[in-house]
Amino acid sequence: MTEKEKGHPIISMPIPHWFTSGQDESSFFRSLLDHVSDCLVAVDVNGRIVFINGPYCRLLGGNEEDFIGRHVTAAISPESPLHLVAQGSSVVVAQLLEVRGHRLITRQVPVYQDGRIVGAVGMALFSNLGLLKKAYALASDRSVAVENHNSGWVARFRESDLFGHCPRMEGVTRGIHTAARNALPVLIQGETGTGKELVANAIHTLSERADRPFVWVNCASIPENLIDAELFGYEGGAFTGARTRGKPGKFEIANGGTLFLDEIGDMPMNLQASLLRAINDQQIVRVGGLVPVPVDVRVVCATHRPLARLVKEGQFRQDLFYRLNILRVQLPALREREDLLFLVEQLLARLTRQHGRAARDLSRVEIERLRAHSWPGNVRELEAVLMRFLVSGELELDDASSQMDAAAPDQDGPFVPLHEHLQREKAKHMQRALTSANGDKDGAADLLGVSRSTLYRELKDIGQESQVP
Repeated sequence: MTEKEKGHPIISMPIPHWFTSGQDESSFFRSLLDHVSDCLVAVDVNGRIVFINGPYCRLLGGNEEDFIGRHVTAAISPESPLHLVAQGSSVVVAQLLEVRGHRLITRQVPVYQDGRIVGAVGMALFSNLGLLKKAYALASDRSVAVENHNSGWVARFRESDLFGHCPRMEGVTRGIHTAARNALPVLIQGETGTGKELVANAIHTLSERADRPFVWVNCASIPENLIDAELFGYEGGAFTGARTRGKPGKFEIANGGTLFLDEIGDMPMNLQASLLRAINDQQIVRVGGLVPVPVDVRVVCATHRPLARLVKEGQFRQDLFYRLNILRVQLPALREREDLLFLVEQLLARLTRQHGRAARDLSRVEIERLRAHSWPGNVRELEAVLMRFLVSGELELDDASSQMDAAAPDQDGPFVPLHEHLQREKAKHMQRALTSANGDKDGAADLLGVSRSTLYRELKDIGQESQVP
């Protein structure tokens, strides 16, 4: 199937000589394009401008020599997808682009020569008010058709998602708003399960980049030999298995928006220098490529590892640490927070709305159990506990160490089968609960965090039917 049959327009004029040799076409042809009312610009496969007509030069306030050879995202607009179209991405049918205070309706199409793409041409219309109104109606001042790679990279955050009612969390909220007002790198630190990804989402959503891509990468989940290509992209044929046309990396996809690097403490040392260069220079070079690609990306990083200690141990670059550690948000562990009950109330309310079922009230004993728990999994563990509570009506706390202790054999007696040992320990535990509750079954059930019917069933299971009325 030809490109034309797919619905992709083909330009087959003498224009391709600009892309392959850099030579000017006849003065007649150039004069003709200079006298059309619309703006025209052409780029090669690397996104470098090889032609720009007079109307576009006048709009941008410069001469032709000011733009030839520069990357289109630097010369015209960081939002321009023209360089991506020149590399084989989808045709952008209509996009609203702001250039020097003018809202332009732009169209980008690839240029073919001998069946291969040699560049792309962008046309900008600013006199067709009817089309402009139609574009506004269809897209609400957003792109009607956008480049495929950017779809789906959206921050999902509402300010109501950020629960906190204690001094430590008030400090987190202040840090988020400070970071949102700036474009500097941000380092989010905290134990696993404290909500680092939520904070990164919040910083992006509250910033001026909120309507641009929010792209996330987990540095610990990507094989070391692939993370370079994942971040910076690659040219076609750069390595075995690479796509013929290459692929943009996360930096290019996040252009104009935010790149969230989760688990930055697990990034390989040999890649940290490239990351530092990309942040400092705001440009990247694809794997297998030679030409730097300008990007406008705000970097937010997160880690549960102590980066300062990793620097001392030689496992993390000191210069990268200083570059990232300009704005810092430190998340407290759940055991350090004074607002546990407030958090429980808010999470239960949210889970109730999401799942359409209401939870019973927590008993006084259950609340004390929540307070006494160490919460090694932090807020993520609390959410799981409350979800189980919502579904089953029973408060079951994850305590791996207690479960292991309960299953350990008696060191002083003969070794017995595991099932028999667990039955004995269960009987002892339930008997202690009954004793503590002065024989009251409801009280014992509350102490054990189970329903009365479950308590009766367990008593029968361990052979203590006499305790059941």
